[in-house]
Amino acid sequence: MSPKEVVLNQLVMCHSLYESAVKDLSEADMQHQPFAGASHVNWILAHLAVSEDSMIAQLAGKANRLSPELHKNYSGGSVCRADDGLTKAEAWKLFSEQGKLTVEFIKTFPESRYDEASPEKLRGFVPTIGGVVGLLATHPYWHFGQVTFNRRSMKKASLFGG
Repeated sequence: MSPKEVVLNQLVMCHSLYESAVKDLSEADMQHQPFAGASHVNWILAHLAVSEDSMIAQLAGKANRLSPELHKNYSGGSVCRADDGLTKAEAWKLFSEQGKLTVEFIKTFPESRYDEASPEKLRGFVPTIGGVVGLLATHPYWHFGQVTFNRRSMKKASLFGG
């Protein structure tokens, strides 16, 4: 399996995990913050979408596709607000559409560039383009624990085991 195939596999599996995790959540559940300052599921989905949009734009040397307002409200370092106004449908649409675009981008992005230096803005965190591609595949998993924690704090069924 090539590095590209590994990344694509992780992206597809990730979407399936998130779909399982949110399908039974209500609008209120999606905005549940288990404690002050915690991220709710809508914020996590939007955050993942804007993060992927930003990384892809930097790799492609293009402008962000999503609005500056979305990037301001959901980029890393932004503060999750319970009353951000984002609905479950809107958050899921952002996450799903960006996920499809990310998969298509990875399919066409040449593996021969993976050893090149990453875009300057990302270089301190991930030094190579391959590292950025890997981050696209792993970043959603970083936040999946938060989603499962939020579910458990609402006494929702466990997604895995007991």
